[in-house]
Amino acid sequence: MEQDEEDLFLMQQLAPGNIVGVHHYCDSWCERCGFASRCVLYASLSREPMPKADNSLLEHLKDRFDQVRTLVARRSTFSIEEALKNIGDVSAADSAGYAREEARREERRRHDPILREARAYSDLVAAWFEVESDAMRAHADALVRRAEVENVDDISLSELARILDAVEIVRHDYLLIFVKLRRAISGVEDSEREGWDDDPVQNDHNGSAKLALTCIDRSEGAWRAIDQWYPSSGGARALAEQLAALRCAIEQRFPRARAFLRAGFDGLVTPD
Repeated sequence: MEQDEEDLFLMQQLAPGNIVGVHHYCDSWCERCGFASRCVLYASLSREPMPKADNSLLEHLKDRFDQVRTLVARRSTFSIEEALKNIGDVSAADSAGYAREEARREERRRHDPILREARAYSDLVAAWFEVESDAMRAHADALVRRAEVENVDDISLSELARILDAVEIVRHDYLLIFVKLRRAISGVEDSEREGWDDDPVQNDHNGSAKLALTCIDRSEGAWRAIDQWYPSSGGARALAEQLAALRCAIEQRFPRARAFLRAGFDGLVTPD
């Protein structure tokens, strides 16, 4: 990023219409977001070439956040080089201890019932679309043939639009649910281990859990809409029920997640 672009980026952050932190707990679905015009990250992304299809969202966000950190560092008197001089080399024992702890944490996450269920759900969604896509196309083709020879009053155009929307929702959310739950559960561990004095409600693990719950709520409704139009063998309904059970487990683990206020989305314009 050139100097002029850096200055513009900081000016965008300070723009009166922007909502500070609105992108922190969003679902990254910018084209559907009513706050895109008030999001500094979206303003930055819209000025850059679209990322290649094989670039992940996480890589793109990491690049942007690295740019922000660079901007802040350039305007600060803090010297990272000086600070590093005062940090001793990491010993082999410390490194091995860290590796062992990370391995234990990964094992706990692998067996965590919420993460297991979320991972199973994502696998089942992928499998459902692989199995049912051709039949869904045939179902739609049959509807066209009916419409060619008779009135199709039992299915409105708005309902067809709702089905398309439902398919788009479940395909967008099914991996995001697992990712955000993993962040939430890891965040609780980090907070307990490091002794962070987090706000009991406004903390990162509650924010991540709330976003996962938000995706679960709309995905469950989407699956039920799909099931009404395409009952098949009940697979869509079963996935909706699986999400309902997962939601109950998350709300028990994170009882204050629903109370978390996401900037913009829940009426919070600037974080405390």
